[in-house]
Amino acid sequence: MKKNTILGHIALLSILFAGMHAVALKFSLYWTTDWLDLVMHLFGGFLGTLIVVYVLQKVGISPRTLPRKMFLLAFVVISVFAVGVVWELWEIFVGFTDPFDKTNQIDTIIDLVMDIIGALIAFVYYDKRLRSKAE
Repeated sequence: MKKNTILGHIALLSILFAGMHAVALKFSLYWTTDWLDLVMHLFGGFLGTLIVVYVLQKVGISPRTLPRKMFLLAFVVISVFAVGVVWELWEIFVGFTDPFDKTNQIDTIIDLVMDIIGALIAFVYYDKRLRSKAE
């Protein structure tokens, strides 16, 4: 495979993610299918991780340049979590979520957990399948 394999994964997953999101909005699936939001957060965490890793590689940071792979993992998870928090704040700002409703508070926590799980899955996938091709 080519050296830009991670970029190919990002492009393909971005198209899939955008398509799924567009269909979900068009048919109001986020409001009628409870589990879809969880899948999209998992997917978003996965995609976000690949993007963060790619950007870090472009500036010369990779597991080989860090004292421990765990530093990269921590940075990736924190980055994806931060994006998830910004997304949840946007949902509050545009009126999709009432921050004082207990159900919405629980949903927000679950969404952020799914972002992190997606990030962890992507990191393992990157480490096992893409890292040697990208470096």
